[in-house]
Amino acid sequence: MNDLIVFGSIAVAVMGCLLAFAMYHVYRGVNANLSCANVGDVFNFDYLQPNKGEPERFLVKIVDVHTLSDEQIRKLNATSNYRRYDDNFKRTRHLITGESPDGTVRNFYAERVTNCRRPLLGTTLFKAGVAHLF
Repeated sequence: MNDLIVFGSIAVAVMGCLLAFAMYHVYRGVNANLSCANVGDVFNFDYLQPNKGEPERFLVKIVDVHTLSDEQIRKLNATSNYRRYDDNFKRTRHLITGESPDGTVRNFYAERVTNCRRPLLGTTLFKAGVAHLF
């Protein structure tokens, strides 16, 4: 009888640890790289803005992916008025368009992303409309 209680409590502790580990990875996700994103993927990341001191944390569903050539970057630098006279702003190759849970659509340069994670159930939660829980 005592052996049953000991082994049962060990089994419960192991199952609790496995459940906690699984929930941690479902919430935080796994390490990812935004430059390898596909349309429909969900990512959670810090975005570095050179005109602001602190990075912002974003949860987005990828809507569009662009890989810019050097010629396209030069053309954008020459024609766009967006931060034209800001020496800290540099365009890079991977331009990602993402939609946040509140419906805001925004562009991100993948090379400015740090601490990028891909939540395991992110796409499902976005479809269910509960992605704001992240």
